[in-house]
Amino acid sequence: MKVSSLLPITQWARSYNKEWLRPDIIAGITVGAFTIPEAMAYVSLAGLPPQIGLYSAMVALLVYMLFGTSRQLSLGPTSTLSILVGSTLGSLMIVSTSQYFMMVSLVAVMVGVLAFLSWALRLGFVIKFISKTVLTGFLAGIALYIASGQIPTLFGISGASGTFFQRMYYFLVHIDQTNLTTLTVGIIGIIFLFIATKKFPKLPNTLFLVLGSIVIVTLTNLSSLGIKIVGSIPQGLPSLIIPDPHIIDISVLLTLSITVFLVSHVEGYLFASEYATLNKYKIDKNQELLALGASNIAVGLFQGLPIGGAPSRTAVNNESGSKTPLAGGISGIVILLVLFLFTGIFYNLPQAILAAVVLFVIKRLVDIPHFRKIYKFNKIEFAVAVVTLLTVLVVGALEGIVIGVILSVLSLLKNMYNPHIAILGRIPGTVQYLDIKRRPEAEIAFHTLIVRVDGSQIFLNTESIKNTIIDLVDGEYKDTKLFVLDFEATSFIDYSGIEMLEELTDELKSRGIKVKAANVYGPLRESIKKTRLEQEIIESKFCLTIDQCIKRWEKQEKE
Repeated sequence: MKVSSLLPITQWARSYNKEWLRPDIIAGITVGAFTIPEAMAYVSLAGLPPQIGLYSAMVALLVYMLFGTSRQLSLGPTSTLSILVGSTLGSLMIVSTSQYFMMVSLVAVMVGVLAFLSWALRLGFVIKFISKTVLTGFLAGIALYIASGQIPTLFGISGASGTFFQRMYYFLVHIDQTNLTTLTVGIIGIIFLFIATKKFPKLPNTLFLVLGSIVIVTLTNLSSLGIKIVGSIPQGLPSLIIPDPHIIDISVLLTLSITVFLVSHVEGYLFASEYATLNKYKIDKNQELLALGASNIAVGLFQGLPIGGAPSRTAVNNESGSKTPLAGGISGIVILLVLFLFTGIFYNLPQAILAAVVLFVIKRLVDIPHFRKIYKFNKIEFAVAVVTLLTVLVVGALEGIVIGVILSVLSLLKNMYNPHIAILGRIPGTVQYLDIKRRPEAEIAFHTLIVRVDGSQIFLNTESIKNTIIDLVDGEYKDTKLFVLDFEATSFIDYSGIEMLEELTDELKSRGIKVKAANVYGPLRESIKKTRLEQEIIESKFCLTIDQCIKRWEKQEKE
């Protein structure tokens, strides 16, 4: 395998247009400014100190510049992944802070290894395991869970833990402990973000809020009124560590790592593909797995937590005019400079401001319009989204997404088990045959029954299809002499499906009914060619339409 295929930077760097440098630098600096406060806020959701967020974002951005194919995607800590890690590991009996940090790093490394394996096996299709329906419910549940942890911080109340309902109960019981100064600072922060984001969406308003709050706390006596601050942040780079895989039950970490991997890959790929389409270029889904793997392993080795594509920072990167992955690399350098020279600036940062940042950012995760669309489209899918949301709130993030995926698969299997079977009739004056339930004007020819199975015919549904057709010819359509099976909506048939068709053909023949197949295309035709059905129900080297099947039968009857 060529180095250029493993490292896309060797391709785009050679053809780099000097006119791209200015927008890349501007985008890189802007996103770097956005990343610093967001990364610090997000890692608090996993129970980690602010510097872990800076380490993770810096390493991820620099590594992705080497391996990634998206020109806009910004990697780093995200609220979703942080809460997944925090809610799972936080429920375990962990003896020390250093052990907890080591476990977080180990999860990042394991996520990277899973991504590497998926890349090596070309498993880019794993993103299909989590549907948009499940993701919508999961993200809404995550947002509410995050809010239940940040609202007490906004009010200056500490000690809330557990599930969403446990946290909210604790908050309501202890609301009399509210620190009004802390609450005022937090609310002002949220109001500032609402107004500034609306008026100046392309500016690093989050950074302005953070720096402004630091200046106010430094110049006034607010800290003496009970406002909690971030405190000291270590200067310089983190030391390289080798996570110890023996520190906990590996099965717990593996389950968490698989979930984090799926979520991070799904989110990252969706964001990357969305902006690739918008900017008219293509990304390589398997190369994105390699980039995700390399970034997570590097982050894990430098004391970070699992990372993924950040929607807000990716949007800012695009709006700022990013032309190549170099913009992400510049963002990483901005964070590197902060770690070396400016960590002391953040000493007086109020924790209430970080809570305000998180609460403001996560509001978009509760996508009410999307819930409405799902409800209008399919009530079962809406139920899956709601159950996923409630499971996250009642049990936890990890269990929520697992339950969501299981319900999605069961819903899919149910639809496959009971495919829609349409009875077709001819639209007067045409050779079009459509579903008589949707087109009442469609006419059914005398002694003829035309059926279309909407979906593949496989082992899950063969018995249901066969029984439905037999019931039709034994009941309402008992005078049938010609049965036409329209394969236009069937893309695949397995061996069980072939056996079912052979049995169905034999049963209909025993009733004196002629069987013909219409619209048998491509791979489906190749599958049927291997059986006796080729001669019995197709009877032609060419694909016959429904109308041609009927005319052939009428001709044969006259003869």
